[in-house]
Amino acid sequence: MIKVFGHKAPDTDATASAIIWAWYMKKKGINAIPYVLGKPNTEAAFVINYWGFDIPDILKDIEKGEDVIIVDTNNPAELPNNISNANIIEIIDHHLLIGGLKTNKPISITIKPLASTASIMAEMMGDDLIHAPKEIKGLILSCILSDTLEFRSPTTTNTDIELAKKLSSCLLYTSPSPRDATLSRMPSSAW
Repeated sequence: MIKVFGHKAPDTDATASAIIWAWYMKKKGINAIPYVLGKPNTEAAFVINYWGFDIPDILKDIEKGEDVIIVDTNNPAELPNNISNANIIEIIDHHLLIGGLKTNKPISITIKPLASTASIMAEMMGDDLIHAPKEIKGLILSCILSDTLEFRSPTTTNTDIELAKKLSSCLLYTSPSPRDATLSRMPSSAW
């Protein structure tokens, strides 16, 4: 079983990306479970709940040799103190390369200059994204909107914008639900 997690102080991208990638691994026949390294922030908790997921369990410790995939960070300071015990299989991130992680063997590392880790994951999924459930598409869109600050961040790329448009069109509702009305009335600072 592979444990998938992001950085300490989990935000929307770290929390949702762990869920997204664990879902994708399972779709590929690989047993993976998402975790968080602390209590997700208010926005992340709202987004996870909105799309019908449970907050992943908090990962307390890593046993020697446990298989892990790290998402939304590559910084050892943002990971468990005993990360060197793990068998790191993969890192998917959109932050600058920090260095300092030691692996037992060569691994897959994907770091791209996109606004969110979920954007990178969507690209990596390719055509599989078309068949993803709306809840996964919703998580990806939420990560993009969060990490781009609704497209106001200088890290926003055309890839993020086009992906968000594509996902938005897949997720359009014919009539607003009570949850949509609640979301539209909430100031973003409340999430």
